[in-house]
Amino acid sequence: MESEIAGWFAVIFRFVHVLAAIMWIGNSLLFTWMELNLIAPRADEENPRPDLLGHLDMLHGGGVFHLEKKLIDPKAIPVPLHWFMWQSYTTWISGVLLLIVAFYSGGGTALLDATRSSISGGAAIAFSAGGIVVWWLVYETIWRSKLKDKPAGAVLLSFVLLLAAVDFFSGHFNGRALYLQTGAMLGSAMSANVFFHIIRNQKKFMASLKAGEPHDLKYGKQAKMRSMHNHYMTFPVLFMMLAAHFPQLTSAARAVPVLAVVIVALMAVKHLMNSRYHFKHWLAAICGTFAAACGVIALLLAAPVEAEGVALSPAAEGAKLFVGQGCAACHQQGSSQLAPDLAGIFNSEQVLADGSKFTADEAYLLESIRQPQAKVVRGYAAAMPSYAHLPEEDLVKLLEYLKSL
Repeated sequence: MESEIAGWFAVIFRFVHVLAAIMWIGNSLLFTWMELNLIAPRADEENPRPDLLGHLDMLHGGGVFHLEKKLIDPKAIPVPLHWFMWQSYTTWISGVLLLIVAFYSGGGTALLDATRSSISGGAAIAFSAGGIVVWWLVYETIWRSKLKDKPAGAVLLSFVLLLAAVDFFSGHFNGRALYLQTGAMLGSAMSANVFFHIIRNQKKFMASLKAGEPHDLKYGKQAKMRSMHNHYMTFPVLFMMLAAHFPQLTSAARAVPVLAVVIVALMAVKHLMNSRYHFKHWLAAICGTFAAACGVIALLLAAPVEAEGVALSPAAEGAKLFVGQGCAACHQQGSSQLAPDLAGIFNSEQVLADGSKFTADEAYLLESIRQPQAKVVRGYAAAMPSYAHLPEEDLVKLLEYLKSL
């Protein structure tokens, strides 16, 4: 019953999380696009408006929207004035709740890769939650320091330290958890940017305006810098949110370089999209970036992994089969969507579709691999294909892997 309740909470939190993320990222993409395409007032324009920073006309919904970005006159503050923050906060809060339900509530074992790490589930939860906080502190330290005046150096340092964190987690977490952990760290930094910088700086200059003081641009510039950070992180974070649908990547032995290529490529694509009206070869450059990234990732996936003179255990061989045969696409660790969660499956009690109960011993697991329709777990469709064609030695390896979860 507890697992069913957790499953329903996962459905609710996942929907809210995705919906809020769509709204937040949509805002980021649209506002940044408008910012980059504003037409600045001409120097020779008659009767120039000193408050006007730029204008833009957009066709949508059968009409033209005329947009102006301007300095606010303390004596004429617009009413109503719309703020955009709750999309970010809702995304982060629902994401934390989903992380708790899907990965933490089961004792943290859903985070772990039993073939790589022997730490406890509690330690895994501490690593995960601590990693989110520590990464934000590292990111804040870099971008509050004097290094922020040299953005290229700050970006490079941030990226190197992020990969160092990913490398650490890759030694303990399974692939899906690794991708989501990285996305959670970046997404948390993005939401913190909204809370601690973007909204706070907007509140500062609005307080000055209400006090009758002129519009102070320094607060807007600080908010804009963090907003651009968020803008460039949107594509990688979206990719990591959807990591459960990419078992070919989440199961890669070289997860760190694969993730590095994904992050760099998606940020490069975002930059090229932003340069659309200033760089005429932007589309060709995007296609080239995409092709190059796919080629590098394909090479990383295909390259043999050195065994370092140590033979893989049957469970480790089974883990490779589990991914290679496509099992990981449905039997996701954590809160599963298409098929039962297999973490802790061995010798657990399963409730079948007809209401009967069955112990998941070796015989049951082997039968479920060979004849998955024989005993279907309640709440899931009888959609799993048979793997009776696999050699007996492969079936044994899969069984050992399932017993190790």
